[in-house]
Amino acid sequence: MLGRLFFLFTAMTLIEVYVLMSIGSLLGAELTIGIIILTAFAGSYLVRNQGVQTVKKLQARLAAGEAPGQEIVEAIMLLVCGVLLVTPGFVTDALGLLVLTPQIRGRLAKAIIAQYKDRIIPQSMFTGGAQGFQYSSQSSQSSPFQQQPGADNKAKNEGVIEGDFVEVNRDDNKLN
Repeated sequence: MLGRLFFLFTAMTLIEVYVLMSIGSLLGAELTIGIIILTAFAGSYLVRNQGVQTVKKLQARLAAGEAPGQEIVEAIMLLVCGVLLVTPGFVTDALGLLVLTPQIRGRLAKAIIAQYKDRIIPQSMFTGGAQGFQYSSQSSQSSPFQQQPGADNKAKNEGVIEGDFVEVNRDDNKLN
């Protein structure tokens, strides 16, 4: 894994330097630097707007009682887009703008979810509701995602007294 990351970062840096030098020789250094700065500002603005929309979708899914798995993955992808767009270079900007497109980002998020949902996040995060949770009574050290919701609340709630309260105004001891 470490070798792959090293190769990825090294290759990406070499490609980026080559493209920057090629475009710089065509357009000139000042224009090339200006375009890079412009894409950083434009990219950060676009990522912010897309992030706000994603947060609104996430809140709507939570309000509807559904798990926002798709929105969480898209939010992480937007974070990566922001880093790519702020990083100087044309290749990283192109990748960032590509993933910033909502349709492409949605398809990529679905593909990522399909590949990793069984390994990282319980199925209920993506299907909505608690139906996706699998309960396990075989292991005493099971994951909290495999326990029935509220199963160990019984022990925690012993000694809890439920009731109503009335606010009293201390100045004249009248009930509000």
